[in-house]
Amino acid sequence: MFGKKNKAEEKIIADICEILKDPNLKSEERDALIRVKNRLEKGEYTQRVLNNFLSQVRPLALQSKLSPSVDKFYTDIINNAYKGISWAGMMFMKF
Repeated sequence: MFGKKNKAEEKIIADICEILKDPNLKSEERDALIRVKNRLEKGEYTQRVLNNFLSQVRPLALQSKLSPSVDKFYTDIINNAYKGISWAGMMFMKF
């Protein structure tokens, strides 16, 4: 159903809210997380929203410049830690 969030989406939003409390976030990370949260709350397609987030922060991840809380969130996404979010066979790597 459109507009109805599953448990994985609710967990993602809750995790983002916790991460946003971190005073050590870079402005780029904060902006990307707020965009993800807002788009998920609007009911946008979760995989697309998360893929966009991964694309936005990947340069920081490749340079090992993510803050620890965002690094964990990034890693959780690519390791499919959010059950109920299917990547339909797509695989991601963290360098």
